[in-house]
Amino acid sequence: MEIGRHRIARGGLTPTLLLLVPLALPGQGAVADTPLKLLISVEQQSIAAPFPARVTLHLHNAGSEAVWLYRHARAKLPPARRLDEDTGAQTTGGSVITVKIDPAGTGQASISKPAQATAFESVGLPKPKLVALGPGGDYEEKASIRLTPAISEVQAPMWGTYRVSLTYAAQFSNAEEIHRNLKVTVWHGEVSSNTIEVQLQPPSAELRGEVSGTVDAPNSVPIRDAIVSLTDKAERLVDQTTSDPEGRYSFSNLPFGFYWVTARREGVTDDTAVFRHVELKPSEPLATQELVIIPQEIWEPKKMMHKPVLFRVTDSAGVPLDRVGIEIVFSNGNLVDNVKGETGNDGVAALALIPGRNFVTLKHHGCPNQDERADVSAGGGIEGFEYTLQCAKK
Repeated sequence: MEIGRHRIARGGLTPTLLLLVPLALPGQGAVADTPLKLLISVEQQSIAAPFPARVTLHLHNAGSEAVWLYRHARAKLPPARRLDEDTGAQTTGGSVITVKIDPAGTGQASISKPAQATAFESVGLPKPKLVALGPGGDYEEKASIRLTPAISEVQAPMWGTYRVSLTYAAQFSNAEEIHRNLKVTVWHGEVSSNTIEVQLQPPSAELRGEVSGTVDAPNSVPIRDAIVSLTDKAERLVDQTTSDPEGRYSFSNLPFGFYWVTARREGVTDDTAVFRHVELKPSEPLATQELVIIPQEIWEPKKMMHKPVLFRVTDSAGVPLDRVGIEIVFSNGNLVDNVKGETGNDGVAALALIPGRNFVTLKHHGCPNQDERADVSAGGGIEGFEYTLQCAKK
C-alpha cells in the first residue's frame, strides 16, 4: 500500500517513489468534492483607505461525509520547486481565496481600470494545519483583504458602493492517494460565496503619516519581492506590499499612532522575518526603516515550517483504532522537535511535522509501544501515513 512516499508493510516501511500528477477537477476522475457552502461577512461595511476589509469566511459541510480542511487560505500558492534526483518526490497544494469586486452603481462614469482586491498573506511564517469538519459542521476563518476602487476615465478613484464575493478553493497533488489509502477525504474543489456590499471611502485629509524604507540582505544587496506588512499596536494588519527591485517599500495615508513593520521572504522554510516598530505623530509624521533580513540558524522547532500530516492506525483486520497515542520525534543533530497526538473514533490524527525523517511511537492501552518511521517529504500540501498496530486490544 502506498502512502505519501512510502509503501506500508507489516513490520515497517519500505521507501518507494510516488509519482505526482496534476489534480483533476471534480468530474474528471478526481475524488468527488464533498458539498461545502461558503457564507462571508465583513466586520465593517464602511472602509476608508488604506485600511483593509476584515472578512470572516463561514464554511459549512453540507455533505454526509466528514472532511478535512486545509487552513489558512492564501492569496496564492507558492510555486512548486524544480526537483533533482536527490530530493525525491514532493507534495504540493493548499487552499486559496480569490476576491471579486465590482461597482454597485449603474450610472457611474466609464471605468478605465477595474477595481482590485487582494487577500493579505500571513505576517510571519505560515503555519498551515488540517481541521476536521464533520457532516453539518461549521468552521470559520478570517482574512484581511485590500479593496482598491476602480479608476474612471478621468483617472480618478471611484469611491462608493461595491459588491464583493469570494471563491474558496483547494487542490492537492496527492488527494486521491490519501483518500484511497487512508480512507479519509481532504476537501478539494471550489465554492463561491454570497455577495456583500461595502462602502469604499477615500482616506481622510487628516491622514498624513507615512512609513517607508528598504529591505536588504546583510551585504546591503536589496531584496525584491519580500512581503512587507504593516500592523497596528494590537498586531492587526493595516496594509501589506512587496518590495520593488531596489528593495523599497512604502505605506501612506496613515493615522498617527504606533505600528509594527515586518518583512519576510516568500517561500522560505524557516522564520527569518525581521520586525521594527515606529510611532507616527504630528511632530514626526514620516518614519523610515531599513529592514535587514539576516539568514540565521534556527534552533527552535516552532520557527521551522511544519507540514500537516494525517495518520491512520488500524488493527490487523483493518478496523480503525481510537485513542491510540502517537508520539513523534524529529532530530537532525541540531534541532529536536517532539509532537504528540491521539487518534479519534475514525482512527485518524492530524499533526504538524517538520519535513524529514520523523520517528513515530504508537501507544495503546494493553499493548507494548510500537516504533515506526514517517519520512515527511519536502514541499507544500499535506501527507499521510497508515500503520497497523500489531497488538490491538479494545
